[in-house]
Amino acid sequence: MRAQLIGYAEDVSSDIRVYIDLTTTVDFSTSPEALEGAAVDVVARRSLVQPDVAGTVINVSGSDIENIPVRSVGDFISQQAGVESGMVIRGSGINETAFVIDGISTRGGRDGTPTTAIALTSVDELQIQTGGMSASVGNARGGAINIVTKDPRDRMILDVLINQTPANNMSFAEGAEIVKDDDAYWWKPYKDENMNSAGTDGGAWDNYYKAQYPAFTGWDAHMAGTTGAGATLTKADWLEVFDWHHRKNTEVTEAFSSIDLTFGMPLGGTGLRFLVSYLNNNEPYFYPQARSSFKENSVHAKLMYDLSSSMKLMAFVKTANQEGTAHEAWDMLHVPYPQRGGTPLYPWGAGSANSTLVFNSNQGISPTETLINQNGDHVGRSVIFSWDRYAITDYNTNIMGATFTHTLNAKSFYNLGFSINSEEFKTGPNTRRGSTNSGPGDSNSDVPSAVVKLYGAGGTGVDSLVWTPWGWTSDGMSNPGSGARLGGHWARGRDDSKISSTNINFDYTTQLNSTNQINAGAWMSMYDYDMEYGSSDSVIVHVERGAQKWQKTPMQAGLYVEDKLEFKGMIATLGMSMDYYNPNTDWWNYGDYARDLTAKEKGEIGDERFSDVDSEAAETQVTWNPKIRIAFPITVNSKLYFNYGTYRQQLTAQESFMIWQAWRGEVHQIGDPSNPMPKTVSYEVGYEQALRDAYLLRVGGYYKDNSLQSKTVWYQSIDSEVSYNKSQPYNYSDTRGLEFSLSKNMGDMRGYFNYTYSVRTQGNFGWGSQYENDVTQATYELTSTDHYQIKPVAEPFASANLEYVAPKSMGPLADFRVTLNGGWRAGRHFTWVGPGGASVPGVNNNIQMRDFFFLNARLSKNFYVGGSRVMVFADIQNLLNWKYMYFSPYNPDGGPFEGQGHGGTDWDNYMTSLHMPTEFWNEVDANEMTYNAIAGDDRPGTFRERDVAYVPIEVVASTDGIEALAADLTQLPTLIQTENVLYYDHESGNYYRWDGTNFGPADNSFVDDVKKDKAYIDMPNEWHRTFLNPRTISIGLRVSF
Repeated sequence: MRAQLIGYAEDVSSDIRVYIDLTTTVDFSTSPEALEGAAVDVVARRSLVQPDVAGTVINVSGSDIENIPVRSVGDFISQQAGVESGMVIRGSGINETAFVIDGISTRGGRDGTPTTAIALTSVDELQIQTGGMSASVGNARGGAINIVTKDPRDRMILDVLINQTPANNMSFAEGAEIVKDDDAYWWKPYKDENMNSAGTDGGAWDNYYKAQYPAFTGWDAHMAGTTGAGATLTKADWLEVFDWHHRKNTEVTEAFSSIDLTFGMPLGGTGLRFLVSYLNNNEPYFYPQARSSFKENSVHAKLMYDLSSSMKLMAFVKTANQEGTAHEAWDMLHVPYPQRGGTPLYPWGAGSANSTLVFNSNQGISPTETLINQNGDHVGRSVIFSWDRYAITDYNTNIMGATFTHTLNAKSFYNLGFSINSEEFKTGPNTRRGSTNSGPGDSNSDVPSAVVKLYGAGGTGVDSLVWTPWGWTSDGMSNPGSGARLGGHWARGRDDSKISSTNINFDYTTQLNSTNQINAGAWMSMYDYDMEYGSSDSVIVHVERGAQKWQKTPMQAGLYVEDKLEFKGMIATLGMSMDYYNPNTDWWNYGDYARDLTAKEKGEIGDERFSDVDSEAAETQVTWNPKIRIAFPITVNSKLYFNYGTYRQQLTAQESFMIWQAWRGEVHQIGDPSNPMPKTVSYEVGYEQALRDAYLLRVGGYYKDNSLQSKTVWYQSIDSEVSYNKSQPYNYSDTRGLEFSLSKNMGDMRGYFNYTYSVRTQGNFGWGSQYENDVTQATYELTSTDHYQIKPVAEPFASANLEYVAPKSMGPLADFRVTLNGGWRAGRHFTWVGPGGASVPGVNNNIQMRDFFFLNARLSKNFYVGGSRVMVFADIQNLLNWKYMYFSPYNPDGGPFEGQGHGGTDWDNYMTSLHMPTEFWNEVDANEMTYNAIAGDDRPGTFRERDVAYVPIEVVASTDGIEALAADLTQLPTLIQTENVLYYDHESGNYYRWDGTNFGPADNSFVDDVKKDKAYIDMPNEWHRTFLNPRTISIGLRVSF
């Protein structure tokens, strides 16, 4: 018997005797023996299917992103399965997501919003985890985003990326100053010489045309009612005053631009190396303000040093500065960051900009006020023609820290991290209007003589109208004639808050044996809040005017441990985390209707007001949260996985500690630091399959249950002296969905396709109001719908990217790349059952807007010169120039809709003119219908082109009504601008035509043409902000060494 074993000498044993049915043992003795062989190259490659990952994890490199037509890491993340615009992961906002750069969290202390600006050129690896988070991830419920920047270990790195889109008005409307077009909504009634003397009711316009513009009495009537200095002015003088008050250049003159660069290198033979990256973004505003654009500057720097082969030290500095305008013009400051520029991606806006931890009745569906969605009434339209309606906002953050990694042996290592995050928030008015404070580019010689006649050479005091509308003032003044506000509800936001957080984390990993790997660690965050913010208005007062001022020092910490088990092909990770939160403050034991909450107890915010109220330490919270992740590798190319986890997150500081004192001195809203930390229980199951060693297929389903989320409850005393909101943990929501993704990141054709089917439900436990008066409370409980669950609706969406790389065989065209990047989202649902704000109990989310598609492209070519690479590219946004109406259905008097027209609001006129599907009314009984609808296939967002003449359709309830009109034509409207009106008999379904002279059955071909052209749709009155995001082309250059 011969024994041979590679690496050992051969041994032979002979004369062995074997008996029937018995075992004979043979021992061999041998010694090691050297073997000669050829060199072997071992190439490491990340497996498409990672067998030990039991969750949805997306890993990409910086090179995978560089040819996709996106301008930021966030734009790329928002195209992944389960992620929407704004990096909303499975319904959770970015403030519920852990955002980590080089091992340091960038989470902000105010509301959890992280600093996400990072140069694309600095990214080495990006990991997006949307499900199955590790126990080591603390203070996050939504997901985890991990970015590792480049390490210039052995050579210098220089990478510069420049991208610019020429200035444009961001609208399909033609012309530069589109709000001053001859037919513009806020321009024509005052400037059209054919009718502006007698006004909109002077007979020059028919009723349908008048409904498209604001009512104006005319300059004749205005002059007849003017006294004092104004009585000496002629119509030409008043038009001169009008022009002066509307002299602001409303054209967008700044370009969308970004400068992105990274530089790093080793420092001689010291083992030290550094990396510095810089990002500058400029995003112009749709309506230029005192600040005509949102500006962002971010610097990220790290210094790395290998103390030894087993120890690595990294020091880290990140600064970010944002400048722009405040989100709210006249309300209490809710969103402390500046508005971003540009326009929203989705036609219905981006959803709630508030933290999802701060619940309100319109959570997730009511976008914060933006320049585009600003109401256009007498107050709101001042945003178009003034510089200083909005306060200016600055946000600055500075993060410094270090990490130390020590490999103890072949089986164990630990990581120690430390960081300090300092944030400053500044919001206030730009420039006070004054008699000597001229507007941009103005001089005394520019002031028209009519303005001097009306106001005097120097104006009146500090609120001089001579330089109107430049400068901020709280006086409630208006433009003569048009009535546009020139002051008043302007720039009310105030903020001078400072926040710092100190963060420490320790993580330890050891491989105990072949089947057990232990991960354990701890983290701690200590906060220092110095908050002072609110709303200021020295002339016009509302309950919203008020202030908040408080200092608190809460602390949060966590422990975790998890064991990664590998047993017979199954890989299971069992973990447990402990979350600890200490508000570190006393809180007052006031009664629900305590007199200390009234204006009679007015005093300093906080301690002085409640000096005679008992207090005790706010509750310290400790929670235990299990996590389980199990992966079942089926083959080397496929696996099943399942995970379950419970996650907690600190409430926003505002919800915990706020004391909002209104202008009269009463408490308007108050927090509660003892409210429990919001909780999320998450489940996920999925399957991954590698196909042909090139494609990765992933299919999965998830469920997230969110509870103990804060909402405000209204309390009112029997005499109404006490009336305030209080934060209570009454809100719940759940999100469930299915995800499908297919990706390929190699070869001449590469790309990805992601599809998400998501359903969200939300509601409240408990009542939304509490009245001390028992009768009032009983009445409220009989009619309230606060505790009703909002109907779940499916909101699927998808994204795709396809990139073609020309092969080397194509000679000069080699490495020419064409990338198509697009997506789709089902239309947003909302509730509408008829004009005038009608409601039907139990009916919600019955209307669905048009679906949304987008398609962008990038053309690029790489040139190699010596050791450097130059990439020239062009990005085409909205490649096919698709047109969509942009409006928020939750703000029907905002955006392109104006509520000042004739015959109902502009929003109602549009909605009732649509021929919507009958399925929208499935839950509405016939006797509950609030108007006579015409059935069709229109959905909100369906539109009539501007060059199509408007043909109104009036609905008549019965044939008797039609016969009555035919018998008395004087009931029919006078037509001037409008050539034809159709009348629809709701009883018979027949159409009749009125052309101003004749009335009778309408010709079928004419009706068909009206329907085909959508000529019957009563479009929003402000055309210039109805259709946004036309095709634009940006050019860019990237140089890499």
